[in-house]
Amino acid sequence: MLDFVTSNLMRIGQNPRRLIIIVLIAGVTFTLESALAANIDDVRIWPAPDHTRLVFDLSTDVDYDLFALDNPLRIVIDIENSNLMEELPLLDFSGSPIEAIRSGVRDGDDLRIVLDLNSETNPSSFKLPPNSEHGNRLVVDLYYMDSATRNNSQMLGSVAPIQVNEKREIVVAISAGHGGDDPGSIGYDGRIKEKNITLAISRYLRDKIDAVLGYRAVMIRDGDYYVELQKRPQLARENRADLFVAIHADWYQNSLANGVTIYALSGDRADRENARRITEKENSSDLLGGVGGDLVIGGLDDDVALTLVSLQMAWSMEQSLLAGASILESLDTVTRLRRNKVQQASLQVLNSPDIPSLLIETGYLTNPIEAQRLNSSEFQRTMAQAIARGVFDYFYEVPPEGTLIAWQKERGITPGTHIVKSGDSLSVIAERFGITIRELKALNGLSSNTIIIGQELKLPGAEQSQLSEHRIIGGETLSEIANLYSISLASLRAANNLSSDRIMVGQVLKIPSM
Repeated sequence: MLDFVTSNLMRIGQNPRRLIIIVLIAGVTFTLESALAANIDDVRIWPAPDHTRLVFDLSTDVDYDLFALDNPLRIVIDIENSNLMEELPLLDFSGSPIEAIRSGVRDGDDLRIVLDLNSETNPSSFKLPPNSEHGNRLVVDLYYMDSATRNNSQMLGSVAPIQVNEKREIVVAISAGHGGDDPGSIGYDGRIKEKNITLAISRYLRDKIDAVLGYRAVMIRDGDYYVELQKRPQLARENRADLFVAIHADWYQNSLANGVTIYALSGDRADRENARRITEKENSSDLLGGVGGDLVIGGLDDDVALTLVSLQMAWSMEQSLLAGASILESLDTVTRLRRNKVQQASLQVLNSPDIPSLLIETGYLTNPIEAQRLNSSEFQRTMAQAIARGVFDYFYEVPPEGTLIAWQKERGITPGTHIVKSGDSLSVIAERFGITIRELKALNGLSSNTIIIGQELKLPGAEQSQLSEHRIIGGETLSEIANLYSISLASLRAANNLSSDRIMVGQVLKIPSM
């Protein structure tokens, strides 16, 4: 710009009028160039177990280039015709591979941003258009080179499966919707965010499921970060889940809509997914069969493979509808149902062929009354308790083979009970299952707060009959049976007048109720 003005001044001499025109033209050109430049308004960071996401908030769309450098490890981002409005914000890099962020001007009007790394990553990036909350954005994802290991050890927790007498647990995968830079629906007040509601309910649901012997919960997301849609059912499959439950909250254009809706996969989407899997089977083997066993379709004819996948998907969809109906029945006791039957929709997160999958819209954040309830920890616990009760009722009706729940059902063990363990108290048990101490005492006819190890307590919804006998089957030992019912070996011997630990198949043992 300065060269343009100088050259024209030399050419026109001292003509004041022409000088003014040239200066005005130069000023307008300079203003237009400044207006077209993109401003970097802010930078945000979202560490997740398998990657770290950086989001650059932009004043307008940009062109950019991203590449990696070694010795030392760096990621370089060149953004054309852009500048920083202020200095880069101080960011918390803990839990990320980033040590520092530097910036500088390049080629006069471009901006270079350098990420100094402490470990090797696999970067990817994309741009996002404006939405209701943010303007243009540049998203940079730094995937860890050992992401598979991190997925298993961090994203899905480090709790090892608990086996009782080699009878496996039922695994429920819980997916809290949205997360990180994706807030989901925004509440009527502009502050309540779906991602926070879904994570809170999911954590309460995890606690309810983990509290019951024979069940284990797996969290797909357990923090404020985003998990790709395609990865959510994949992570559930890697953990051999028996049920996938996605927790969401809804939005509508007016404030009147309210109530719960549960979705399962639609037939049209299922057909497309089946065809896609067969198309891709030459490139990678797809696994079916869930926890019951893996079926590799890579070496099968297309017609055979499609038939097997379709049968598996049909089973998954049928079970999804049954599980959804059970959860709806339970939720009907604590909140309004917008739809009293499971709806079917083309939702990518529900496309697993081997795991029954549901998406639960817990209510509408655009409804002030419902949004305030969903934002309440008390109602979140109530919602989670009702969902858990529906899950338990579903699995008691159709328990997967080889699970502790299937074993209990064969012997008539009452669902909805809790065996007192070391460290338990009435207050701890009441909090765990979302009821009051008074309700727990009334349900079990207790006149004091005294409980003892091995005592069986009824929970809301439990049947009135209680197990008093156990018929021995092949392979069982007396100590295993005592462990199963959380009672001492000595009390089991005493209740059955046993002088030794010898037992026989078919023998009936009395189980002390204590």
